Amino acid sequence: MSRFPLISSSNFTSDLRNVSVVLNDLLKSYDPFHRPTYGGKPDKVIVDIYIRSMGAVSELDMEYSFDCFFRQRWTDTRLVFNTTEVMNYKSLPVSIKMFAKIWKPDTYFYNGRRSYLHSVPNINRFFRIATNGAILYSQRLTIRASCAMNLRNLPLDTQHCTLLIGSYAYDNEETIYEWNTKSPVDIQSDLIMNQFSLVNASVGTQHLIRDNRTRSIVYVVFSLRRHVGYFLIQLYIPCILVVFLSWVGLWLNREATNDRINLGVTTVLTLIFVIMEGKKDLPKVSYLTALDCFIAVCFIFVFSTLFEFALVHYYTKARTGDLNENMRELEDYIIRNDDPNSNDHHVTNNDIHLVYRSSVRRKLSAKKLTSRKSFSKYWQSIYCKPAYSAFQGQALKNIFYSNSISQIDIIARIFYPLTFLIFNLIYWTYYLYASQQQSKEK
Repeated sequence: MSRFPLISSSNFTSDLRNVSVVLNDLLKSYDPFHRPTYGGKPDKVIVDIYIRSMGAVSELDMEYSFDCFFRQRWTDTRLVFNTTEVMNYKSLPVSIKMFAKIWKPDTYFYNGRRSYLHSVPNINRFFRIATNGAILYSQRLTIRASCAMNLRNLPLDTQHCTLLIGSYAYDNEETIYEWNTKSPVDIQSDLIMNQFSLVNASVGTQHLIRDNRTRSIVYVVFSLRRHVGYFLIQLYIPCILVVFLSWVGLWLNREATNDRINLGVTTVLTLIFVIMEGKKDLPKVSYLTALDCFIAVCFIFVFSTLFEFALVHYYTKARTGDLNENMRELEDYIIRNDDPNSNDHHVTNNDIHLVYRSSVRRKLSAKKLTSRKSFSKYWQSIYCKPAYSAFQGQALKNIFYSNSISQIDIIARIFYPLTFLIFNLIYWTYYLYASQQQSKEK
């Protein structure tokens, strides 16, 4: 069981009474409406930040947010007290109600948006007064600030978001802001973000001219490196797979017109859907981003396969096309031997000809034929049926398979993958280098 030192109730009551007496004495002649060094040198405000967590980074609204403990320190010589009178305290923890009775700097976030002080279960702030009049004021804030983002390297980018801190009303001749030299910005060790990594937080001081007055401000720059994994899964890999799928048509016969057109149109529509879903949460910027460049090239590759097939189809020889259509047309043809002296029962490959059947039918229907000639023609018409069956395979082969492989398709099977590979090498090399250069910027 833990042991605690016992404090005499009488001594404790006496100490509290002494504290109240000292605070009342300090506030008797205290003027909260003037600076501690009013009419003299400027007051110095020292600030530091402890970041507990980073919130969402919105490219649409160009803003970011984080939860932090924001601490300010300044010295007010009007609040100096004697340690022997107050239980030998080096710093005096005081109720927040007294904070409204003393002067405090009007600290302001110049690029802040909708920042707020946490108040659950109570207002999250406290302040202490040291014996030499030094004041420590700490607040738990959620700060939402604007961030001018450069999205040219999206999603291989590093954003530098700045927070400007200074006085709202006082200029640099009245109040000067400085960072705590020991630890200006501390970051919680287990801080994790979904889309970014906080790689660095650099601080500095500068003077800002506003309303014809020079103001002293401090700033912190958060370097946020984007995680590319989400974009690889949602956009890059699907686009690459759709491009690969569009190349399947290069290995289909050029007679498969419907299949190749359907495949080309399907890949184009699929890529459009992937682009619309992947970019609906991204800002509509007027310049070309790295993601836009990759998507545009993928779309060109997919769309060009349709034009490639149109070129192949244009240079396809006559009487090549849909198989079923040619089969129907072939039904109206017969195979005939044009040599009248040859044996009707002996047909060679050299004297195979396709003759429209209707012409034979018209000749057979004529009644002016002689008996011998009529019999010969009649026998020839009967013989055409087995001849048609015997040479159907050879005819189909000559008609359909002689033009199945296009030279344009053969070239495209090598040209498309090689060009896409070269593009990817150039793309990733350039933008990875640009990302490293952007991360070094301040």
